[in-house]
Amino acid sequence: MEDGGRHWEVRNIDDGHGGLSKVVLIDQTTAIAVGGFIFRTTDRGRTWMRVSVQSARGISFENATTGTAVGVEGRVFRTTDGGLNWVAQSSGTTNDLHDVSSFDSNAAVAVGDRGTILRTIDGGKTWLPRNSGTTSTLAAVAFANVNSGTAVGAGGIILHTADGGETWSPQVSGVTADLFGVAYAHDADTAAVSGVLGTLLRTTDGGATWRQQELPTALDSFTWNGVSFKGGVGIAVGSLGSSAILRTVTGGEPVICTVSEPL
Repeated sequence: MEDGGRHWEVRNIDDGHGGLSKVVLIDQTTAIAVGGFIFRTTDRGRTWMRVSVQSARGISFENATTGTAVGVEGRVFRTTDGGLNWVAQSSGTTNDLHDVSSFDSNAAVAVGDRGTILRTIDGGKTWLPRNSGTTSTLAAVAFANVNSGTAVGAGGIILHTADGGETWSPQVSGVTADLFGVAYAHDADTAAVSGVLGTLLRTTDGGATWRQQELPTALDSFTWNGVSFKGGVGIAVGSLGSSAILRTVTGGEPVICTVSEPL
């Protein structure tokens, strides 16, 4: 992809098992993908090198060198050299972790099964549990800044923090569908959430209200596995037999849809 997401090229990676679950861009040429193993590219995704035999489900980078990956049975890994090498950290839980969001070189929040929320403020030396108020699976977490963050999960649950992940409060999503992705657009008030059964929600008031986005009828049953923003440009990816990519350049509304045949 060289044109802001208008066209996409396939790159195959031998993941060994489990498939790939998340990817993060570090700079214009470097990215890290996680799944059955951890992979790294330095040539805009043309080639990928396996850099760790560890499996992971979520990944986040604070800057060009420092990142955190999380996975099954509470596994947490940290890199300080741009993803070349990864060191295990103790999370204090055996619950599967599905996502992590870092908002400076020391602070991060991870989420997972049974309502697990973990927070570190010392670069992962210690991860402390925080009360989520739920036992539902939390699948994704994102932060707009050092204070404002959102976590989403099973049954339409949306949680919000205004103090960097220390405390969390529920928001009304208006849906019962499982939610898999969350991302902030250009400010802390504007965010999007994605999930099953065509669920693509958007807020422009910090989560006080969430509204379903208008999509083509053909996409009503799609599962939207993830969503990501860089400024006002956003991408959502989904599937239902065929695969689909949604793109917006206005912070979430309207969207442009591209549907491709399954590979």
